[in-house]
Amino acid sequence: MDFLDLEDKNEKQIIFDVFDLNDLQRSLFNTMEQSRKTVKQLAEETDRNRSTVQRALQDMMEKDIILREGKTDKTVYYVYTTLPPEDLKQVTRQTLDDWHSEVKKRLN
Repeated sequence: MDFLDLEDKNEKQIIFDVFDLNDLQRSLFNTMEQSRKTVKQLAEETDRNRSTVQRALQDMMEKDIILREGKTDKTVYYVYTTLPPEDLKQVTRQTLDDWHSEVKKRLN
């Protein structure tokens, strides 16, 4: 069970494991970590089509690890970014606590 092995893992790698992010999602996360990006920008930077990026972002939003903000500049569009580091740590801790409680309940 690789995800339980914490040796040599930093915070970000632990977060990636807890939320079971695939390679594309990890790349998107790293790209959004420094700035707000549109789907078009993310698609270009990861060399993926927009619909693939959009599905990956939707999954990440459902896991509450990224934010989407509406912008207006002649048309309405969205920009995506990661949660602030402390918020991301809190969401990760809560997810682990919930998982731990559920595991204990099922093993009793």
